Amino acid sequence: MAEKIYLHPILERVWHAIHAICIVVLIISGAQIHLPGSIHLFGSFQIAVSVHNWFGLLLVADFLLWLIYNLVSRRIIHYIPNKRDIPNGLIVQAKFYICGIFKHDPHPYPPTVDEKFNPLQKMSYLMFMGLMTPILLISGILYLYPVYFADFIASIGGLKVLAVIHFILAIIFAAFLIAHLYLATTGHTIQDNFISIVTGYADSEEEEA
Repeated sequence: MAEKIYLHPILERVWHAIHAICIVVLIISGAQIHLPGSIHLFGSFQIAVSVHNWFGLLLVADFLLWLIYNLVSRRIIHYIPNKRDIPNGLIVQAKFYICGIFKHDPHPYPPTVDEKFNPLQKMSYLMFMGLMTPILLISGILYLYPVYFADFIASIGGLKVLAVIHFILAIIFAAFLIAHLYLATTGHTIQDNFISIVTGYADSEEEEA
């Protein structure tokens, strides 16, 4: 029987839940804003815009709390690739996801208390949380309060360019969410990783998505 390890502290689980809700609501409300004639989940266009704005601000606060918590607790180290991860670890993990997982090979980098994520996870989470999320949130704030940032918005080409940047990043996030949910099913059973993010405990020989 695999050893259980405490992988997700309560604060991380609460953050993850809030983050997930925000992302899903923002994707759906954003889709309704762009396709008002096809999507009516939030009722009117005005309500969809209001929901999008408020959950966007909640995501900003959620991200700042995540950043402060991980910096103060030094758990940010889990998101930073080391020399072993680049490039060898990335290649090994990619091979596992491409073919090894279908042959039921053992996970090359099972989660541990000291190394929560595998090399590809570190790289993808670092890219999304360290680069793309800040850009997405900043672009959203600029679009929400254009009067206060008029000069900067003009310097990057205006509101249309800003809207395109925000839209492209949103599409990438939606694609990442789908991939994230798929990889979350790659534990010993489909539900293992979902249970782990609720209870905080994971099998040491399993992989987290």
